[in-house]
Amino acid sequence: MKERVTEPDIIEDQELAEYYNRMAKRYGRFPCQRVLKRVLAKGIENGRAIDVGTGPGTFPIFLSKAIPGIRFKGIDLSPVMVEIARRNAEEAGLADKIEFKVGSAYALPVEDHSLDLVLCITTLHHLDRPVDFFNEVARSLKEGGAFVIVDFHRDASFVFIGIFNLLWRAFFGRYPKARRGFLESIRSSYTLKECLDFLQRSRLEHWKLYTRTVEMWIESGGRPSNPSLSSSCNGTSGITKGGHGF
Repeated sequence: MKERVTEPDIIEDQELAEYYNRMAKRYGRFPCQRVLKRVLAKGIENGRAIDVGTGPGTFPIFLSKAIPGIRFKGIDLSPVMVEIARRNAEEAGLADKIEFKVGSAYALPVEDHSLDLVLCITTLHHLDRPVDFFNEVARSLKEGGAFVIVDFHRDASFVFIGIFNLLWRAFFGRYPKARRGFLESIRSSYTLKECLDFLQRSRLEHWKLYTRTVEMWIESGGRPSNPSLSSSCNGTSGITKGGHGF
């Protein structure tokens, strides 16, 4: 297993940001639908939510259309991306429902226990202090609030990594600065064992961790009847704290 290689976490290149924005608009519907399915499964139909590392705002815009009762805030370290997200929200007629601002995963700009939902999609691998981020999620969520965190994992099958890299290059390879983006993200992502350690050391509770091909999903689960760790496998591999894998 290769050592983790940190990926730069702020996009300052306007041209590159615009390119990713175009690709997100073109190909983002399927990943958005997958996240929407998980949010709906948790019974979230209204309330306050935050999207951490929002990029061009693809996920909060999509979810706001699908679940009008949710009011989103999207944060990103890149001022360039934040401006693009604001523009996208205005074009979608949602500028009054979604607030985009520059912000850090280590200091979420919300009050304690004020959120019903936290999203963080393919941003965890940018963070060198995941425990601090998980603690912020715990601080920000209301009692019974939900979270959906999705990222790559460095210990994914080499076969899957190779296949997804070919697909990435097919879709994104026309722009030289984006061509190696998938492999760079994989190399900067965490292994399942590393992420499990981060979760166990954090104050975040009632989580479940499972994999799908090259992805690692961390979601809120039900309250535990037995607080011991367990694992199960049903089409995916799962490691659960106080619940059951899928």
